[in-house]
Amino acid sequence: MRLTHRRITVIGGVACSAMLFTSTASGAQAAPSSSLAGESELAGSAVAISVAIPAGWHQLTDQSHPEMPQMVYPVSCSQGPQCATGIARLASGQAASAHEAASGAEQTVATLPGVQGASITSEGPMQIAGHSGYQVHFAYTHANMKFQAATAAVETGPAASGTVPTSLIFVAVTNAAGAPPASVADQIINSAHLAGQPK
Repeated sequence: MRLTHRRITVIGGVACSAMLFTSTASGAQAAPSSSLAGESELAGSAVAISVAIPAGWHQLTDQSHPEMPQMVYPVSCSQGPQCATGIARLASGQAASAHEAASGAEQTVATLPGVQGASITSEGPMQIAGHSGYQVHFAYTHANMKFQAATAAVETGPAASGTVPTSLIFVAVTNAAGAPPASVADQIINSAHLAGQPK
């Protein structure tokens, strides 16, 4: 049961981000967020990786999940998923592999209430910050809005008892006017580095 809980922690963070983000299309309220604008990278004490914050994005703290750093687009958005056309979130936990974490996160998003037509557009192994990783790019529709999303997981420590410390990056953008291009997901993922290590 403990193993399952740790896996759910990583995947649950992604599901939470996706649920909050997709709920904006139907007018649902997001958890309160406080702005931490002005940062150059998205990082947190509870995650083992950090990523660069692209131009036009800024970091916000979701008070419901402060252990999972998130950033939103555009800079003028201070209400988190309620006004964002792009969102990214980091989470760390345990998984059997980076492949399991990234694929599991995509499957979790695909089965959220109201999500339709989820389809994988590309997936495969990759190196993230010099470590074994896996990424899944996918698309889905929610409340007549189209989303392009990516999950990427990286193994951040040695395996023990059948699991490995794993960090996850989740990025999603809408097709709304003024939204960032879907390619920003790769930009964010490729900027990842392990916490405490030089870029």
